[in-house]
Amino acid sequence: MPLFLGLLLVLTLAPGLARADETQRWSLRDQDDNRWSLRIFAQPDPAYPSGDRLRLSALTPGVAVDHARPLLISDGMGGAWTLANRSEELVPPGGGALPEGSAQFDMAALLPRPSDALPLALSLPLAGETSALVVLGPEETEALHALRDPGAPAQEG
Repeated sequence: MPLFLGLLLVLTLAPGLARADETQRWSLRDQDDNRWSLRIFAQPDPAYPSGDRLRLSALTPGVAVDHARPLLISDGMGGAWTLANRSEELVPPGGGALPEGSAQFDMAALLPRPSDALPLALSLPLAGETSALVVLGPEETEALHALRDPGAPAQEG
């Protein structure tokens, strides 16, 4: 029983430690009522640089993303972030067609972390020089706020 209580205490006091293999997912809608899946996860493929990734995948058929432009994030109070497009990581190194409706972004530039008190607007580049606007709710915003700063030392337990 003491081992269980110790584990419970660690998970309660340091939720970031339990995130190593965790993928977080949400379903959202953009300004045109297109449905999107949002995933936040650590890049598991050793063929690509490590770090946290944000992936947006269209759940509405026929939506095509731009695999070259970055994801723009703003908080409405002057905070703004530009996340590099890492859509090439969606396929094995050196080959394969990129999925039309999914794009992936490197979260290393999400510094300082956004406030958990302000809604975040994501401007996702679409094919044809347009963008989808996706506004995150409190749960998704908190997830971005809670990510460990990649330059911070690892927490000891």
